[in-house]
Parts: sequence; C-alpha cells; structure tokens
Amino acid sequence: MDTEHLSRIERLQGAMAAEGIDAAFLYTPVNRLYFTGLETSNGLLLVERQGTPIFYTDFRYLEVAHRLLTGVEIRKFKPAKEQLADYAAMGKSWGTVGYEGSLTVAQYLPLQEALSHAKMASVTSLVSAIRGVKSPREIDAIRRSAAANDALLADLLETFRPGMSELEMLRHFRMAEAARGLVESFDPILCAGANAVECHHQPDATVLQPNSELLIDMGVKVDGYCSDMTRTLFYGIPTPRFNEIFDIVLEANQAVAAAVKPGLRCCDLDKLSRDIIGKYGYADYYDHSLGHSVGLEIHEMPGFSKTCDTVLKPGMVITDEPGIYIPGQVGVRIEDLLVVTETGCEILSHTPHRLVLPC
Repeated sequence: MDTEHLSRIERLQGAMAAEGIDAAFLYTPVNRLYFTGLETSNGLLLVERQGTPIFYTDFRYLEVAHRLLTGVEIRKFKPAKEQLADYAAMGKSWGTVGYEGSLTVAQYLPLQEALSHAKMASVTSLVSAIRGVKSPREIDAIRRSAAANDALLADLLETFRPGMSELEMLRHFRMAEAARGLVESFDPILCAGANAVECHHQPDATVLQPNSELLIDMGVKVDGYCSDMTRTLFYGIPTPRFNEIFDIVLEANQAVAAAVKPGLRCCDLDKLSRDIIGKYGYADYYDHSLGHSVGLEIHEMPGFSKTCDTVLKPGMVITDEPGIYIPGQVGVRIEDLLVVTETGCEILSHTPHRLVLPC
C-alpha cells in the first residue's frame, strides 16, 4: 500500500475525529479499493480514530493482502458469530461507530446488535467528501480515460450509419471497446431518432434512419477510473428544430464550463444551466440535474442538482450535461467531463460538440 492510500486513511481518521466517530466499518468493494488499492470480492476495512487499521478477508486474498498492504494489520475472517464477538470485545470503549449507508440489512443488523452499546452513524458523507477531491494521480487516470473515450467514439463514427439498429450499434460498441482493451464504465446509451427524448433509453431494435439524430452517452475505465461523455449527432441535414434545441443546450453547456471555479456551490451551476434553458421557454423539458461527480464510480458525490450546496474545490471531477427532451419532437444532451482547477476548470472531453455526418 503506497503513501497515497495511507494518506487517504489518515484523512478519514481526521474526519472521524472531527465528527466524534470512534471506528468505521468499510464493507463496500469500492471503498476498500479506494483506501487500500486492493480490489477483492470479499473484505472489510476497520478504521479506528487512532491506531492501525485492520483489513479482514478470507483465505483467497490473505496472501496478496500480506504482500501488497503495508501500514495495516491483516486478519482472516472468522465464522460469523466469532467475528461479531471480536467486534464486541474490541469496541467496548467505542461510543459512536460508523457504517456505510449502502450496507445491506443483513450486514447492518448483526453489526448493530454486536455493538448495541454504541451509537451507529453513517460515514457516507465523510467518505464521499474525501473521495470527491481527486489527487493528481487520480486526475491523470481520469484524463486518460476521457481520451480513450474520445478515441473510441471516433472509431464508432467510422462504423455507425443509417440502417443500423441500436442493438447493432451496441454490438459494434462492445467490439471496438474490446479491440482497444477497454471496459465500459456504464452500459452505453444509444438513442436513434425519436428515442433521443428518453434520457436513459435502453438500446432496442429501433433503426437509425437517414436525416435523423443519434444520442450517444458512453464512458470507459482506465486504471479503474471512469469517464463519461454524451454527444447528439445528426445524420444528414439537421432540421431547423434540431438546430434550435441543440444551440440552446450548447449555450448552457458552455456557460457552465466558463463559470466553474472553486467556491461556487453545485446548485449555483445547476441553476445557471436551468436559467439559460428556461429563458428560451424549455424549462419543463429539462428535468434532470446538471451532472454528477466521477471517479472510481460513474456516479459519485457531490451531485449537481437544485438542492446540492456542496462548494466546488480544486480536484473535483464533474460532468456538465444539460439537456432538452421534447416528446415526439427532439432530444438533445451535451455532456463534457471537467476537472475543477485553482482558477476554473480543465475540459477533459475533446470530441467536437457539433457532429453532422453523411447519410
């Protein structure tokens, strides 16, 4: 385990101390990976406010854990009742115990019973705040992921054409992805024609017709870190209606990118995009939030919604994805991946926004 992962644990311990949390149980694979650098299907990272963290796992990962994890104690899981008894013995002095909000009931209830003398408190917001500000190494991985996403879309634009169904385009997506040695960060969204009005449409047998639009929302992973980008293309000669809606969405997208800087609240950016779309009379057709944070997971905190008052900090990686979706007419979303800098932002998505392709 390198110094970066150890520093993440130290930041968590500092946050726990500030909140009066004596110990935190981190079960989820993504948080274990974030704090240790070790990816396993089984494990628990137990972090006390002070002292050496403990990494529990089963026999399958003991050897690799001993080899790769320094600065933590490695222990093998015991049978469930014995393991819970150990927690109870260790935690006699714990007043408040932290847990992840995504725990299953089957995980949470036995832990609560074993530590019945302690108050249980979610550490989700503490962990999210730490993960929300990316290190230079994380930003480099996300930057490379965004570049790989751009390159993959360029490949696909050589292949996609009217006459293909969404499912056929999905097959080409996965073939091109595999050829580049990539894995997707989420199931790609491919919306041909009228399906573009569905924000998260699932690809089906709909055929892309000449003189129609294609909305593509896609992302890949590099070194475990996600990218995310949406482009709305047009095959043939764009209609005046498409151009009108596209220009409004692009104005909102670019205004947000120009405004991003440390100190702004997430809701301020969401409002900026909403005000621009609203001034043209399309507020009722933009009903999702402006965007979300991206990292080891495709959707991380903070979000960029009407109610998120988190303040932007350098190192946060965010999506800028306003959209307008008018049933029966046209749907447009334009999404870029941004990293907040000391003075503004760096745009990581470099595929041109306006893509008009021949039929």
